[in-house]
Amino acid sequence: MISLKVILAILIAHFIADFVLQTDKQARGKSKNWNDLLGHTFKYSIVIGFLSCFILYPYKYGVLEPCLFMFITFVCHTITDFFTSRLNSRLYAKVEHYRAMKQEYLHESDKWNYYDKKQGLAAHNFFVSIGFDQLLHYAQLFITYYLLTK
Repeated sequence: MISLKVILAILIAHFIADFVLQTDKQARGKSKNWNDLLGHTFKYSIVIGFLSCFILYPYKYGVLEPCLFMFITFVCHTITDFFTSRLNSRLYAKVEHYRAMKQEYLHESDKWNYYDKKQGLAAHNFFVSIGFDQLLHYAQLFITYYLLTK
């Protein structure tokens, strides 16, 4: 059973590593640029590794488990973000496309009709994809922790 302390530690560390410490350049560039993707996932893994050394795997486990946790997290986060960032950038481009069409090409009386529905659907799909990305990250973190402490 995973303790509440561990769950909160993973949630907080993930938030800090995946949102607070990720630069705008990395967030926008990781779908096209390996340096941005690997820079983000390396920094993310370092934060997770720091957490695992001091909170998740206190002294009773030794050095192997925190290192494995950090390495597995680096590999899984890189693979996940490789695919989801590409999908998210395409979905976000659709949102921006419909937003631009609504502003530039439609008559004032049509601005809130057909294209608004398309923009709304595109935005919804974008946020569903972001949520799925986060679900994958949390599942990996909790499953890895569970398996390494079992």
